[in-house]
Amino acid sequence: MKLVDALGMTGDEVVALVGGGGKTTAMFRLAREMVEKGGSAITTTTTRIFAAQIALSPAHVPAADATRERVSAALVAHRQVLVIGPTNPGDGKADGSRMRPFKAPAEHEPVIPPETTLVVPLVGADVFGKTLDAEHVHRPELVSALSGAPLGTPITPQIVARVLAHPEGGRKNVPAGARVVALINKVESLPDRKPARETAERLLRESAIRSVVLAAVRENEPVLEVYSR
Repeated sequence: MKLVDALGMTGDEVVALVGGGGKTTAMFRLAREMVEKGGSAITTTTTRIFAAQIALSPAHVPAADATRERVSAALVAHRQVLVIGPTNPGDGKADGSRMRPFKAPAEHEPVIPPETTLVVPLVGADVFGKTLDAEHVHRPELVSALSGAPLGTPITPQIVARVLAHPEGGRKNVPAGARVVALINKVESLPDRKPARETAERLLRESAIRSVVLAAVRENEPVLEVYSR
């Protein structure tokens, strides 16, 4: 199964990926799959991006020059285009989750367009069992506040599910009418999928979560399991 199919994507979607644990990789995977299915895709980020990541798109347009005509021309030629802000190859990307697999949004986050039809909260499965601290979590104090778990405790499926399903966590700023599908990434890194499966089951207790995908977005077969009602 393709990731676009697991997320229930059609050819006319505005998708917002939030959280941590592989947003940029998932974004390019989805774009590539849409092109493979005969569609086209425009991608962008709200943070800077590595030069090596820019190369994952067959075409890119600076945001300052992103007119409808220029983006349309790039789509006609390549079917996939990345719109980018200013980049600095010297210091790379200022990643929103600081490359950590689990995060809670700051006051100004996430930036989700009102036209969004699908919101995908992400978490990296490699965070299970790690300590709730700044080494493993971006903004651990906010994760603690949203989950009710004290700082320094091991991260459990209950903690992850509470944050991803929380209206001030993974569901923050979701536009009315948008679907929410949670994505637990890097599940291939687990010796046992039990924590990911338990997280999925807990997430589905929240009616706003449409389904949960257990994934390995870097692998040839990215979809491992899908949970839905």
